[in-house]
Amino acid sequence: MDLLPPTTTTPLLRSTLHDRLVGCLVGSALGDTIGLYTEFLSRPSVLAAYPSRTFTLLPTPTLSHPDLHRLSKPPAHWTDDTDHALLLVLAFLHTAHTASPPPLPSQTDLAVRLRVWAQQGLRALDTMPLGLGRLVGTVLATKGFDVEPARVAREAWEVGGRRVAPNGSLMRTHPLGVMCAWRGEEEAFAVAAEVSMVTHADPRCVVACVIGTGLVRGLVRGEVRDEEELRGVVERGRAWFVGGQGDGEEEVLDGEELRRHVEAESLEELKLDEAEAIGYVYKALGSGVVVLHLAMRKMAEAEGGLLVRSKLFEKLITDLIMQGGDADTNACFAGALLGAYLGYGSLPDHWKHGLKHGEWLLGKAEALSQVMGLKTGKYNGQEDKDTLPDGGKGITQDEMEGRWMVLQAEVAKKMDEHAKASSSKPAKGSGWHVSMPWQSDKKRAKK
Repeated sequence: MDLLPPTTTTPLLRSTLHDRLVGCLVGSALGDTIGLYTEFLSRPSVLAAYPSRTFTLLPTPTLSHPDLHRLSKPPAHWTDDTDHALLLVLAFLHTAHTASPPPLPSQTDLAVRLRVWAQQGLRALDTMPLGLGRLVGTVLATKGFDVEPARVAREAWEVGGRRVAPNGSLMRTHPLGVMCAWRGEEEAFAVAAEVSMVTHADPRCVVACVIGTGLVRGLVRGEVRDEEELRGVVERGRAWFVGGQGDGEEEVLDGEELRRHVEAESLEELKLDEAEAIGYVYKALGSGVVVLHLAMRKMAEAEGGLLVRSKLFEKLITDLIMQGGDADTNACFAGALLGAYLGYGSLPDHWKHGLKHGEWLLGKAEALSQVMGLKTGKYNGQEDKDTLPDGGKGITQDEMEGRWMVLQAEVAKKMDEHAKASSSKPAKGSGWHVSMPWQSDKKRAKK
């Protein structure tokens, strides 16, 4: 185990590592939240909807493009992308006191929590399970998923012709990089692969999670400081997968296409709003890697200046979501990398202090920092009901259906208010409905 024992480091170093850890979790949630503004829109539509290229959560959140997809979400709130990442955080915190080092989340840990989320949402916050992807919905509904999730996911991938490589596992695995900060790189690669395969068996999905987790781990540790070190992690992650887990699946992995995405020179080169491919996992991976490259170049040019650091996160996340496509997932992953690189202190105040449930999220990040030995104090997840799969609350199906009806009524009211205010009908292409988890919706096509 490749440890950096926090107890033997200086207070200044522990503070820096703590800042990166919290920056990763909060930065990812911010990217997800801001990305919702442009999710599923084409680049021309984004430019027309948000000509100022300015987004704020405080004091009043920027008004969203008025369609049912956006109006079904509370203002300044993250989406399912962050919810699923938090399932891993909560699973880790729940058992963190039982051993040293704390046990990493298992495949069945995540499987059980995903099923609860699909039925009840994130119970700790009473949020709704909006945005369940088609692939995830399929595997969750399959008998035996909670016992053998990887087998079920693999069979679903094979039944689908071994063609589908959506981004739904990449969006959730960044917390593993934090949890593995004191573990070896290959151990981080391995747990990332296992967690991806809970729902996403395609080699492209798995290698993306391996690379993403490795990058977060290296950034938090301060080992990924420049573009050469960034490329090193990407190549080691790819080589580890090809040399072991991906043996015999190189053709599906498509190494040349992987390189094309992780070595892109600009966001435009990735064509993130490409029709029928917006949820492709290599696009999400590429967007995060490109944004991190750009951040490192800016920091090198400015010689690490504090003024540049304080503006980089907002600028780069804004540039990314203005490309449209699957903007929330792209920015969720990119936000995790940027947050781990720049630290929590460099995240924009009018975003991080305006985030819905931001204080709750910060509290969980602080708890994780305590568990990782970076912050003083003791945390026992057994005493924190939020870490239970149902948030310690439970719920009946009748109650859940009632919550869905309330949400649908609220969204219908918002649409009516917008139509009256604009004296027009909702724009074409915005006729999305608020669907229950077992129903099909547009988001299901990508994850």
